[in-house]
Amino acid sequence: MEDKKISIIVPIYNVENYLRKCIDSILSQTYKNLEIILVDDGAADNCPAICDEYAKKDDRIVVVHKENGGLSDARNAGIDVSTGDYIGFVDSDDYIAVDMFEMLINAVEKYDADVSCCRYIRFWEDGETQEIGNDGSEVVYDGVEALKEYLYGVTLDPFAWNKLYKASFIGNKTHSENHLRFIKGILGEDNPFCIELFKHTEKTVVVGKSKYYYLQKRTGAITNSGVSQKKIDSVYFWDEVRLDCKENYPELEKYALRREVLFYVGLYNMIIGQKEYEKDAQKIRSFIKEHLGEIKSSDICEKTVKTSATLLAKTPHLYKVAMKLYKKVIGEARL
Repeated sequence: MEDKKISIIVPIYNVENYLRKCIDSILSQTYKNLEIILVDDGAADNCPAICDEYAKKDDRIVVVHKENGGLSDARNAGIDVSTGDYIGFVDSDDYIAVDMFEMLINAVEKYDADVSCCRYIRFWEDGETQEIGNDGSEVVYDGVEALKEYLYGVTLDPFAWNKLYKASFIGNKTHSENHLRFIKGILGEDNPFCIELFKHTEKTVVVGKSKYYYLQKRTGAITNSGVSQKKIDSVYFWDEVRLDCKENYPELEKYALRREVLFYVGLYNMIIGQKEYEKDAQKIRSFIKEHLGEIKSSDICEKTVKTSATLLAKTPHLYKVAMKLYKKVIGEARL
């Protein structure tokens, strides 16, 4: 089994307080045939020196120093120099269980799959954790069924990390059949990447064991940032996904619509009452109004989704009051 090499790509930017734990968790993997690519994306702290320090200790480590270009650009730089039969991603403020990649490659080989996935654990800096999907199951999705499950977002998580990909489906230095890369300059870059990938995979396996530790709400992280045009554009991306499904995968359109509504409502909740985003708020309300019939009759949209959409479309002022009450009740609840 260990004749197959796994390239693990770690994009790094100003995370010196987390980086050692991340790298140590990769070096401790029970699967040893690894190529560990540390991509220093122009970090201004001690990350570049830490990367070089680790490279001197372990010859499996490759360090790429580059100018800052963002998460997508860093991941792409890692893909371009990788030589493995499989590719995985680990974000530099996260860490992984010691047997994560052994489990993932075993699952790929067992089912002759193109992609394998595990589940994950959210963790906060105060020590609190939340386990996601740790039920021990093994679920195989054939062909476009993986895209449907990705859109639905129940067992196939919407992240590039916590997965192992055949390099031939992405393309690297030793596998040039394809050239799938992350889109630079956007937020939510995992979604375009994974959606394009799952359009072409023949078999995907999800192992219901939580092996990836995902840091929540780090100061300065994207998840903490306020509203920006990049964030708004990343939400509007889902309209392209729905229209693509309508044309090419009509059986998946209702899944894409549900996903789009969830993102639109989430964005609306962020910009509600902010005059500078009134055009965006109006655009969201118009979309919900236009598709309200489909949303209400959907057999996959939850009751809360239908209720939110109905209030937003018919009585936006009442929706605003309801949201204020909701936020007051949940306070600082970790969602």
